[in-house]
Amino acid sequence: MSLVFADADRDPAALAPFLALPAAVYGGDPWYCATPEAEVVAGLRRREFAGAQRVLVALDGDRPLARLVARRSPALRDDEGKPYGLLGFFEAVDGPAGRAAAAGLLAAGVAWLRETGAGEIVGPMDGDTWHRYRLNAGPFDAPPFLLEPYNPPYYPDLWAAAGFELLESYSSTVADTAAVARRLATRHREALAAGYRLRPFAALRFDDELAAIYRLSRAIFAGNFLYTGIAADEFLALYAGSRALVDPRLVWFAVSPQGEEVGFLFAFPDLARAVTAMRGRRDLAARLRFLWHRRSAAAVNVKTLGVLPEHRRSGVGAALMHRVHVEALERGLRRANHCLFRDGNPSGGMAGEGAKLLRRYHLYRYAG
Repeated sequence: MSLVFADADRDPAALAPFLALPAAVYGGDPWYCATPEAEVVAGLRRREFAGAQRVLVALDGDRPLARLVARRSPALRDDEGKPYGLLGFFEAVDGPAGRAAAAGLLAAGVAWLRETGAGEIVGPMDGDTWHRYRLNAGPFDAPPFLLEPYNPPYYPDLWAAAGFELLESYSSTVADTAAVARRLATRHREALAAGYRLRPFAALRFDDELAAIYRLSRAIFAGNFLYTGIAADEFLALYAGSRALVDPRLVWFAVSPQGEEVGFLFAFPDLARAVTAMRGRRDLAARLRFLWHRRSAAAVNVKTLGVLPEHRRSGVGAALMHRVHVEALERGLRRANHCLFRDGNPSGGMAGEGAKLLRRYHLYRYAG
């Protein structure tokens, strides 16, 4: 094997094998949800990382074996005031050649970040927590839900072998929708008695409602570990494609007694089968496949719950959870996936003791 590392930022010819690698990794996987190449390219060309990244692909002849993007964060600083180093867009084929290529790329990414002034190095993260980050650490015995981090089971071992250790862990659970609704009914009533009210997402004002979620998100999550803000236009572009996924009765806002929006919950039917059927395309045939398979949804994905700090412990988060689970039941969604909650986050426990672990996820730091 003759292993060559190419930088697609400097060598345009290396971009094609970089983009082709997922087909080699996930070929034949019925649950892999391909990202359109145009979206990947747009992610590689984000303005804030111009001149502060390397787009690497490991090649054995013409065959791509692994890929990685190393970036210096323009906003995140570690305890020493140095920019965080971010490693993302990671993929690697299975087998000895893939392991060697992954080890070499991760080492090269770390070395470049160190040479260019980065401090703490974390990954996988495609630039920030608004975009793809974390590895799926299993178990892998159940199909993925929509928008879940997805990777082969051998990826965590590749990162551990390259000198990375666990930094943050997250989990998803699955619960009976009716049981969660019953469990939170009292707290829902208490929040309403205290003067809070809930309102659903107004689909006819889609862009305005996304803007409201953006404003709340900036205030709610600003103190979170590794959080960075993004511009409003970038946020709207990021979620513009979600219009077909949004069920307005599964996205709710909480309004305070004073009439101010103080929280939201974003949930959606689990349309993983329908989106996977599109095969990473957006043409008419892909859209027809999406429409055909969307009827198969049987679960609701509870994705993001946020309440302004001054309104936490008021029961308003539980009220939002209750409302969404009631609405999901009315749509026949009898399973509830509580998705990607950071370990230790109280919101992750709202599903109750009857919830079962679905999967765990890891975010790593370089320990070398």
